[in-house]
Amino acid sequence: MKFPLLSALLAVAILSGCASYRTDSNVNLGTPAKEVAGKEVQIMQGVPDKPYQVVGPVQVSVKKLTVFHKDPTIEQANQALKDAAKAMGVDAVIKVVYESGIGFTTWGYMDAKGEGIRFTP
Repeated sequence: MKFPLLSALLAVAILSGCASYRTDSNVNLGTPAKEVAGKEVQIMQGVPDKPYQVVGPVQVSVKKLTVFHKDPTIEQANQALKDAAKAMGVDAVIKVVYESGIGFTTWGYMDAKGEGIRFTP
């Protein structure tokens, strides 16, 4: 083959499509979900207008693995927050803030953090 480096780069670009994003969280996502079936976790940048109890912080990071993939979105970060919140058994994540950029170990990231809460009667 005349262009072994070009062939290798092409193979890497094609195979990198298999896993384009990595998600990290401060919550162990292997924990069985404590949520009620069919219950939707709410994501809010503010606070709810009904009583609640803070359970703990929820932090996620969605990172793209190569320069060829699209930057992670707020929607992807919200889905990761919902997954973490379900594992914690909370009803909502409030006071959510987002941060995006390029890091030392990623071509692009979207971080989201907030407080996991349970609504009280």
